[in-house]
Amino acid sequence: MKKNDVMRLDGHTLRVFLTVFETSSVCRTADVFELNQSTISHSLDKMRAATGDPLFVKSGRGITATERAKSIIPQVKDILANLEGLVEVEDYDAFQDTSRFCIGLPNSTLVPLMKSILVVMRTAAPDVQFQLARLPARERMAEMLTLNELDLAIAVNCSNPPSVLNSTSFGQDRLVVFFDPDFRDPVESVDDYVNARHVIARFGGKSKSIVEVALEELGLKRKISVVSPTISSVAEFVQGTDMVATMPAGLAENAFHALAHCAPPLSLPQLQYDLVWHRRFDRSGRNKWFRNMILQYASTERFDV
Repeated sequence: MKKNDVMRLDGHTLRVFLTVFETSSVCRTADVFELNQSTISHSLDKMRAATGDPLFVKSGRGITATERAKSIIPQVKDILANLEGLVEVEDYDAFQDTSRFCIGLPNSTLVPLMKSILVVMRTAAPDVQFQLARLPARERMAEMLTLNELDLAIAVNCSNPPSVLNSTSFGQDRLVVFFDPDFRDPVESVDDYVNARHVIARFGGKSKSIVEVALEELGLKRKISVVSPTISSVAEFVQGTDMVATMPAGLAENAFHALAHCAPPLSLPQLQYDLVWHRRFDRSGRNKWFRNMILQYASTERFDV
């Protein structure tokens, strides 16, 4: 590595390199920085000259990082964090902020809580445009936080997020079995549960649900009659039928208010909600202010849906 080439590197070049690594796409990186692809390629050329490595190679229709690129990512992140810390306004003034702040939620269970939090935030940050977005599968969540489509996310069981993300505990919930009492009795046994007709919500992604994992450990499999893309439609399918749905108990206060529920007849772990953000915002005065505000409110209210 030539010293002169290294000294040509700057924060922007490092940020471009990191974003290409995180998105695996020069095109998406160009969109993030609102630049053309040739400008992004020029920044990558500076990194290649400094490291003496191609950094990215073609893979199918996309690109993949070389081992050298992967090995320097931690150093690049540390350098950028330190650079951002030099100019970060720690005394962030939320009252003067007029930009948008978007939070991704995994389901409608958290909507009432977020509404209460936003009422408190509105006083401190009156001109911020708050947005709530439905959180997609975990793979897409990381991409949305990387591309600034989300500022924060509240995810289920994300205590070990991808390396580009950080998280902290936010609250808990438990799974219950919802049913229409006019059409069936509560589920009383594992056999009853397995033989019932189930409605499930599926938002994409490849990971197995908590219920699927628990049943597989018992060598069992439930009957899935309906797969729905939204929480509210799951409740609609259950209502007026003998079908059941295993969902967070907090939904009994909103989307599933017209249904009864009972404890599942098998052991299921608690749902852990985690507040998630991109690592590059660890030291951001703005992101920290919103993180702390949300966590403080959740702690004060003893959030446990």
